[in-house]
Amino acid sequence: MARRILIASANPWAFCMAVERDIVRSNPNAQVDLLNLFTLCSRESPHWRPRDKAIEKFNRKIERFVKPLISGRDITGDLHVPVDVPPLPRNFAALRSYEVDGAKVGMAVLSTVTSLTTMQFPLTLEEFGPVLLPAWRSAHRSLAVGQAVRGLGYDQVVTFNGRHCYSRPFCDVLQETTEVIRYEQASAGDKYIAVAGSVQEPATLARLIEAHQFNAAAGEAFFHERMNRETSSEVGFYTATQRAGQLPQGMKPGETTTFFTSSSDEMAAVTDAALYGSFATQHDVAIALAEACKGAGLQLLVRLHPHLRFKNPAWKREWDFAELERCGVRVLQPDDPSDSYSIVRASRAVVTCGSTIGIEAAYLGVANAVVGTWVGGRLGASIEANTIDELVSFMAKPRPLPDARERAMLFGSFYKRAGKPLPELDVGAHPNLARIDGRIVDRVRYPLQKLRFLLSGQSHDPGALDVRSGTQAGRVVLATGTDYGSALQQRSQGNAATSGARKSRRAATENSRSRE
Repeated sequence: MARRILIASANPWAFCMAVERDIVRSNPNAQVDLLNLFTLCSRESPHWRPRDKAIEKFNRKIERFVKPLISGRDITGDLHVPVDVPPLPRNFAALRSYEVDGAKVGMAVLSTVTSLTTMQFPLTLEEFGPVLLPAWRSAHRSLAVGQAVRGLGYDQVVTFNGRHCYSRPFCDVLQETTEVIRYEQASAGDKYIAVAGSVQEPATLARLIEAHQFNAAAGEAFFHERMNRETSSEVGFYTATQRAGQLPQGMKPGETTTFFTSSSDEMAAVTDAALYGSFATQHDVAIALAEACKGAGLQLLVRLHPHLRFKNPAWKREWDFAELERCGVRVLQPDDPSDSYSIVRASRAVVTCGSTIGIEAAYLGVANAVVGTWVGGRLGASIEANTIDELVSFMAKPRPLPDARERAMLFGSFYKRAGKPLPELDVGAHPNLARIDGRIVDRVRYPLQKLRFLLSGQSHDPGALDVRSGTQAGRVVLATGTDYGSALQQRSQGNAATSGARKSRRAATENSRSRE
């Protein structure tokens, strides 16, 4: 009997259409059915504005590009799914822990709303604004669809991402009885990775990195491009306010431990594990480091992530800057001109909470520790230090792990080369210009984008970073939901943006494997 596979098409992005076509073709002996998850619940989520939904009704991408290839049936119309949407939980903690039928519905909602608002520390749930209720409703629709599909006995279900409100409850319900494959973009806009389980879980991502075909030149190129802020990397955009070679005034080279923080909203719902080991917040990590540094006669420098300058100012609630000052900690604000890479080189040791600069420190031969269960620790590029005692032990004699640089190179190679190619997909100079098998994917936005380029005189360079869409050569490199309006304005004036975001930006594309 042929294997039964269900393509649960959740996102009508050109990339997703191309992946799902490839998956169908890769299973010629299976019965492959289609479920239009976008119609059933994704379109109810706040990821898509009313305009996007109206355009998709005309574009009908799933019907045009995926449905004709399946060997089985489109089962979307067979499902009659009653949805019972209960009242919202009363607070953030209750929402985060909210589960139904084994599905982490609350985490799915938080994944969406923290992404779209760039806010992890709301005073009340109402602060998430108009995106919260649609995400809550979409998550319960996703749950109900998953429960309906569970009884159909598929051997495998394939879907995109599997983290947000419209897909995680669906995946969680099914994975108890069915192999659920989630796919994501890989090292390029026309490559993908797929795995049973969550791509975003650091342990899963580490296994994918371990399994890819390592290329030393690619690993070197990854770090060279980032540290030289080449246009092929988004690092130059994030660090536009920094001046190459500049160290903070008063920094003591060789006697300073530097704590590089993460954009907490991007990490909030990536993993179900505790984000920062035994510490509740990054501020608590900083206080523990301050005490350890004081005891060893060392200086502590806290470098706030440069991406925070585009985020909702609520990120400041994680920190008590007055307490840090009393502890003698030097704090560099997100727009501080000091050069992060020069700071790494001058540091006695580096500590992160998952930021890629910890892996970059490993590449440079600088001792580094990671607080929390993140990919650097899982790979062996960073020492895991999740308690006060472990931090103190690391600080006493900071040394890189024996093969830390090689493990960092493996990471770099993965982000330069990994993934299965999609030869049908032409990503174009902008997501609206994508083609599959030579056919225009977005029949509405394609001519409008062409007209915009014509009227603006904008270059059609496919390798250029497009700030509005967050893509570069078809690959999503900027965080969905972050408002880069200040960057666009400042770019036109020849300056670097420094103002924080206050307005959510939604997009049909997602980048969820945070690589800060």
